[in-house]
Amino acid sequence: MDIRNHSLQKTVRLHWYNVIDPVTKLLLALFLTLLSFQLTDLYFEVGLVLISLTLLLLSRLSVATLHAVSFSLFLIATMILIQGLFNSHNTHPLVTILSITLYQEGVLYALNMGTRILIIIFSIGFFMNTTTISENATYLESVGMPYNQVYLLMSVCYILPQIQQNLNKIQFAEKARGINLQRTLIQKLQSLLPIMIPLIIKTFDQSINRSITLQLRGFNSPERTIATPMYHYFKPKFNHYFLVFMIMILIGVKLWQIISNFL
Repeated sequence: MDIRNHSLQKTVRLHWYNVIDPVTKLLLALFLTLLSFQLTDLYFEVGLVLISLTLLLLSRLSVATLHAVSFSLFLIATMILIQGLFNSHNTHPLVTILSITLYQEGVLYALNMGTRILIIIFSIGFFMNTTTISENATYLESVGMPYNQVYLLMSVCYILPQIQQNLNKIQFAEKARGINLQRTLIQKLQSLLPIMIPLIIKTFDQSINRSITLQLRGFNSPERTIATPMYHYFKPKFNHYFLVFMIMILIGVKLWQIISNFL
């Protein structure tokens, strides 16, 4: 399906995830995360991993998400090794490799923690890959959030991408000049330390300049026309109420379990 954006005079292709509003996507990621911590059975955890992975694969994949997944897999493998060897509840041997014995209790504990990490990364990756910062800002302002708070949220979201962009520019300029050649990991870390303070100062200076520019253009005026969302979302209020209700149930059950342990 194609929709016409009259403000930009171009056709935007509508995907299935475009009919889900940003708040619903964020609440869905929170619900899946809380549900993974509520469940203790490994089979249910694997099911949640498959659900969140399906959402991610059916959306747009980014390089940052792939890097996060690869790092998390390395972290999970490390957890399995450490917990399988040194967990305090280890009693039943699971497998022995080169006289190194991994125990069942530690491996299962590490797998449970690893599935929760994957669920968080997949669900948050689905939200980040299918929702832009401008779409978030437009939607939040259209539902009644004050523009000052919307701009504050946008500024916070733009800080890390700006730092990464400025860092890439500085490193590219250094490589073009033949200085600070980064061949090893230690050299990369050493090259980051001298530019951290100027990098942060430059990023905040860009945020201040953007704020001044928006004020001069009258974006904080109460008479400013509120931007309309680009997409027509499917029953956003119902989705919000339903997911908030389910999240409150999960939080209530978890609190009851914690309180019952002290009774």
